[in-house]
Amino acid sequence: MHPSEDLLAKQCSQRRGVNIEGKIVLLGLECNTRFASDLKEDLEKDKLTVKVCEDVDSILEACSQSNPSLVVLKQSISGGNAVDICLKIREMGEWGEDTLFLVVAKNHDDLEMGRAESNIIPKESWLVEPVSVAYIRTRVRMSLLRAPCKWVRASIPANEEARLVALKESCMMDVNQPEGLKRITRVARQLFDVGAACFTLLAKDHVKLISAEGLDCINIPRDAAMCAHVVSDQDFTLVADALKDDRFADSPLVQGAPYLRFYAGMPIWSKAKDGQSYIIGSFCLLDQKPREFNTEQLRSLQDLASLAREEFGAISAEAQKARCLGVSSL
Repeated sequence: MHPSEDLLAKQCSQRRGVNIEGKIVLLGLECNTRFASDLKEDLEKDKLTVKVCEDVDSILEACSQSNPSLVVLKQSISGGNAVDICLKIREMGEWGEDTLFLVVAKNHDDLEMGRAESNIIPKESWLVEPVSVAYIRTRVRMSLLRAPCKWVRASIPANEEARLVALKESCMMDVNQPEGLKRITRVARQLFDVGAACFTLLAKDHVKLISAEGLDCINIPRDAAMCAHVVSDQDFTLVADALKDDRFADSPLVQGAPYLRFYAGMPIWSKAKDGQSYIIGSFCLLDQKPREFNTEQLRSLQDLASLAREEFGAISAEAQKARCLGVSSL
């Protein structure tokens, strides 16, 4: 199970009789950013025509000249805001009335404020950071296809700020493949006969696999990671068949490499210096074929996850000690 360089699904540009090739998409984003250039490049792989503008005047001028089918906007834009831009586009004529929008808010407070202020942008068309290029690309594709997007991003936990502090305090984000965790993930993969077993840590915008058997230790966008749901729900998460699960069916990790179909993940807790414990990641099983998961298997996974938590705690303590002494950790 090895992810390709392009994690996004190479889905056909025709679906349900709708052809999106050649449609125009306008990105209201800062032009000279890696995010904008990567998104433009990926959308062009779907044979879309993409224009990038970063201020209100250039966005409105481009819209009047090219009549885009869909406009992606940051909520706050140089010279104005997304709601006002959408209103002006709607007034540009018949094509403007049919234009689709995706608006990215900086945080949940801005998201709720934007939704309350606007009745022309559907609630489902509002997104909140952090958001990956892969997720916006999929949302653009599905919007143009007039099809529901079967990829639901996990919600951000209410204690996210403190959780990220606890993750930083663990000193584990720079640790790769510690032998103790490797042994446990190796046993888990063999015991359950799955394609991969992993120990993951959920950062602000990505997931790090600090130990993995059967899967490359890569950084995965947070909104594509099933373990983000473990952290959000604070509970065991089971996906018996991702293609039949509306939360994940359109995910790039399902539609494309590593073509995941099965996931079972247990939360990993870590105690912070404030005395509270936070879920910072997961111990999980993955496979490329659907699977059932019975009560006995659940108990076995709980046992292995407990061992992994203990090992994680010991490694974290050593890493923290090394940091205090100014010595390189594992």
